Formats: sequence, C-alpha cells, structure tokens
Amino acid sequence: VKFFNHKFTIFLKRSGFTDKSLMRIIFLFVLAISVPAAAQDLISQSQSDRIYKSAKDLLAHNEFGAARDAFAQFLVVAPANDIRRTDAEYYEAFAGLSLYHGDGEKKINAFIDRYPMSPRSSMAYYDLGSFFYAEKNYAKASSYFQKVDFPALSADMQHTGRFRWGYSFFNLKKLKESLEQFNFIKAQGGQYGIAASY
Repeated sequence: VKFFNHKFTIFLKRSGFTDKSLMRIIFLFVLAISVPAAAQDLISQSQSDRIYKSAKDLLAHNEFGAARDAFAQFLVVAPANDIRRTDAEYYEAFAGLSLYHGDGEKKINAFIDRYPMSPRSSMAYYDLGSFFYAEKNYAKASSYFQKVDFPALSADMQHTGRFRWGYSFFNLKKLKESLEQFNFIKAQGGQYGIAASY
C-alpha cells in the first residue's frame, strides 16, 4: 500500500496537480456520482407521490378497480420506509372488498392482524361491518361492529355504525342488544335518533 501511495503521489506531482486541485477533482468526481443517484431518488419519490394521489382520487370517486391497481402499483414503487404504505395496504384491501373480491375480507383481516395499533384497524372493522350490513348479512355485520372502537370514529360514523349494529341485532332477533344500541343513538340525537325510536 505504501508503494502504491508513494507512486501515486509522485505521479500527481509530475502531472502538475496540487493538493487543492486534487481536492477539486475528488469533489467533482463524488458530485458526478451522487447527483444522478439523488435525481433518481427524486424521480422515484415523485412517481410514488403521483401514483398515491391518483389512487386516493380514484378511491374517492368509487373507482375501486382502478384504485386497487394503483395502490398495488404504489406498494411496488414506494420506498420501504414510506409512511403511506400502511394506508395503501388498507385501501387496496378495502377496494377489493368493495369489488366483492373473494379475498377482500381476508385481506382486511390480515391488515388488522399485521397492524393492530393502526387507526385504520378500527376503521377496518367499521368498513367490514358496513359491508356486511349492506349485504344483509346481519350476523357478520354485528360481529364486526362489536370490534369497532367507536370513540375513535367521527360522530357521524359512530351514529351510523351504532344504528347499523342495532338494526343488525334487531334482524337477528336479539332485541335487548338492539335496544341498547338504539337507546345510545336516541340519547345522542342526530340523524338516526328518530329512526332509533321506532
């Protein structure tokens, strides 16, 4: 190593390089290598930003098939440390459920198992309950509504979820449980207060 270092120093001095010019060359070399890598990172990041925004827009417009594909694409291109990955996994599963894909419920349950502390987990139970309520599968709807952390939801979602839960119990002939949910809604008022009185 000493021999190589000595020969390299002699070469630089004979070539007219000074320590200052050598430092400039090294700096320019490092800069030339790092700029394309940083630019590639920015391109990749902006691509994932565009895909995520597009996927959210598609989901907001109930374009579940396209949204599911876009979230899947986002998960492929987004860096592993991107904080939106968790939401994208949930939205992809939710879109599958909304499309009546056979694995939709399974994927949402897998999401809940993988991220039990995520705020999306309570939302996932609410979405599963609402899905099965709309399908008139009141047994499944009530079992999922039972797992919802209602205080973590907005007031409107709490009222809607509790009404659907109570209505599911009512259809299952579980009148005591149904009455508990309807009484809660009546006490809170809101759009379901009158309906809960019947």
